[in-house]
Amino acid sequence: MSGLYDRVPKSEPSPAISGLAVPMSVCHGLPDTTPTHPIPVATLDNLTMDMKNLVKKIQDLSHLGIEDSKIMLPKICVVGDQSTGKSSLIEGISEIKVPRSEGTCTRCPLEINLSESDDTWKCVIHLSRRYIFDPSKRMKMPKKSEPLGPWIALGGQDDEHFITLDNKQDVKRAIMCAQLAILNPSTNSQDFLPGSADMEQPPQVKFSPNAVRLDISGSGLPNLSFYDLPGVISQTEQDNERYLVNLVENLVKDYVSQEHCIVLLTLPMTGDATNSSAARIVRDIKGAKERTLGVLTKPDRHPPDEAFDQWHEILDGSKFKLGHGYYVILNNPDPLVSHTQARKEEEIFFSSSLWTRDLAAFHDRFGTTQLQTALSDLLMRQILGSLPSIIAQIDEKSKAIDEELQTLPNPPTEDVQRILWAKTSDLERKIHELFDGTFGIENGSSQRKPLQEQWNKIVMDLQTALAKTRPILDVAAQKDNEDLAEIVDSDCEMKIVGVNMSTPKKRKSPATATSISEPSTPRRTLYSTSHFEGSKSTRISLQQLTELKIRSNTVGVPNQLDPRAIENLNKRSVEHWGKLMEIFLKATHSLVHGMLIEALEEEFAQYHQTGLYQELNRILKEFMSKLRHAHLQIAKDYCKPEREIPFTMAQGQHQVLMQKASNTLKARRLNARASCWLKIRGHDMGDERISEKIKKIQPEQLGPDRYSQELEMMASSLAYYDIASSRFLDVLCQSTHMKLFRACRASLVNTLRDDLEIFGDNGRARCLDLMTEDPERQHRRAQLLKEREKFSKAQEWLDSVRDSDVEMEDSDQTAFADIKEDW
Repeated sequence: MSGLYDRVPKSEPSPAISGLAVPMSVCHGLPDTTPTHPIPVATLDNLTMDMKNLVKKIQDLSHLGIEDSKIMLPKICVVGDQSTGKSSLIEGISEIKVPRSEGTCTRCPLEINLSESDDTWKCVIHLSRRYIFDPSKRMKMPKKSEPLGPWIALGGQDDEHFITLDNKQDVKRAIMCAQLAILNPSTNSQDFLPGSADMEQPPQVKFSPNAVRLDISGSGLPNLSFYDLPGVISQTEQDNERYLVNLVENLVKDYVSQEHCIVLLTLPMTGDATNSSAARIVRDIKGAKERTLGVLTKPDRHPPDEAFDQWHEILDGSKFKLGHGYYVILNNPDPLVSHTQARKEEEIFFSSSLWTRDLAAFHDRFGTTQLQTALSDLLMRQILGSLPSIIAQIDEKSKAIDEELQTLPNPPTEDVQRILWAKTSDLERKIHELFDGTFGIENGSSQRKPLQEQWNKIVMDLQTALAKTRPILDVAAQKDNEDLAEIVDSDCEMKIVGVNMSTPKKRKSPATATSISEPSTPRRTLYSTSHFEGSKSTRISLQQLTELKIRSNTVGVPNQLDPRAIENLNKRSVEHWGKLMEIFLKATHSLVHGMLIEALEEEFAQYHQTGLYQELNRILKEFMSKLRHAHLQIAKDYCKPEREIPFTMAQGQHQVLMQKASNTLKARRLNARASCWLKIRGHDMGDERISEKIKKIQPEQLGPDRYSQELEMMASSLAYYDIASSRFLDVLCQSTHMKLFRACRASLVNTLRDDLEIFGDNGRARCLDLMTEDPERQHRRAQLLKEREKFSKAQEWLDSVRDSDVEMEDSDQTAFADIKEDW
């Protein structure tokens, strides 16, 4: 076949290829953006074979269903209002006749794939279904979540072969029949084959987003793909069909909004361009105008008495500017007129004086042949610019599919017992690492113990809670006012009068004055976890200690402290330990259970949807529940004697701690009594020197303290609390190691194996039964395998592009001229 290689010297690159390989503006025909290497005026058969194959690969990727995975491919979409000459445009480009009568001609998308072939002319028609019809939503207006109203996306593409033709004259009727099949989704499509279809039968639906696909091949055809979309409508024949206006508009928007889509906008020269609904859609979608090429149709019907001013301004880009400019075409709608004859008539029409004189500056944009050349050039640029992104997306999607398939392997059918033994052995190793720690990567001598690290936080919080809930004695008493008021000291009283008559001094804050009778508030320690938040200490008054001492006295000797009083106080100070113990065990068991579940999920990730994983999860849950109840019972058995029989043999330690507590309590008590003594005698408790006055007061001045035995009781109880709380913490931690950590490490995996019953006489049958998948998992794997096959084929096709000398460009939107909003 003759082509560019026949006319261009071998030492020079083809003008078409040069035009594709160097950066060029995509604003075709605009005066200020003339390409550096002009494309010769010729049909697309002038492209090299490599370029033809590249277009063919994009067509194949589309038919493979790549766009179902949200990977948008380069395409050309023809849009326009109804009766704007779209059919003439389609016929001119594709060299076939399409239906023009009312009914099915513009009721669904028409996908036309043209390819050059040395074989005889052939047209294969498919029904491409991506949506199913839901009759229950038939009359509902489309909404954002359902932009196509009653049409619900399938999530894939179903291509059904309809008919193969070898005669151009049969195409028009075959398209009508195919569209009827699309518009009757509940009827067998074979009922609409040419010769058997009732063309007068009213369709089930008025519009459909499903497409009729024509794969046309033959000698001299351009390698081109485009979509003819239903004409945009502004009103319907029936009021109950008003939802169709939005349905069609949303369908057109779906195509036009795709970033790799070249939009072919048809505007008839019989009216005002500002009235075009399709043009409004293009204008409203961000970036669409830059990708749009305008086609002015029906120039022969332009009223002779009207000036061409509007169309001249449109052609030169001063009005309604589009990214790729405008072309003007003329096509004879007579079905008896051949394509060749129509092109001759078109050439004669544009050779008239109006077009050669008044509009001579735009002569390279008149005629279908020039439009074909521009479209082929645009499509090739779009393909070359988007290929890097398409290849990257396909590779990324393929990788994601492989990763998911690794979690959904086919269930084993042989040696299943050995496989499960190995998997449980790996789980056992993970559990040992969980409790024993794993060696760090950077330093082999150090171990990482995530479980131990997290559990240590819980232990430290329990220790903090035991310290924060230690009883606190309120050292001030109401009877202090009576006791201290009875002490008579004339010298002191004389001094007091002098103090009262003196000029008031600078006052200190009330908090300073009261702090001497209150115990110092322990420094707040923040918990590492939230388990013990809210735990508070118990405050005990001196009067309560007196009442406890009286109730506990059985010796009958005055002023002698009964040991039972201290024992009862000890019981009272630890009565809250049961609650702290339950919080500690719950937090510990939850931590261990959670980490064991993580280990199980990680090791058996590929079996999550099988009965095996469900059984493992159940056995683990029951195992941990038994451990928790047993551990809790042991802890309760230990807590009971702590609350009922306070006991310690650490006499030396108790004596030291008691002396320390006694000294602290006595000092606080002395401060409280001295403060009360000064207050009774009229001292200003806000005086900044009040602390110095308190320190100067000696115990002899205050007389004997009626609560001295109560202080002794409290000091002994606090000493016991410190000893017992340390023992309590140690015993709980020790029992946790023995009854939880060691039990899990030593027995969990064996329990899993025993309860699964996979190694007995019927072990193999039991394994196969456990590893049977649920239907959802099987469906997902089958779906992924189908997807992987699709993407593997796509990668195989694109490998040749990677290895070829085709120079791919990165899409660059900066080349577009500034397009003002004049629509």
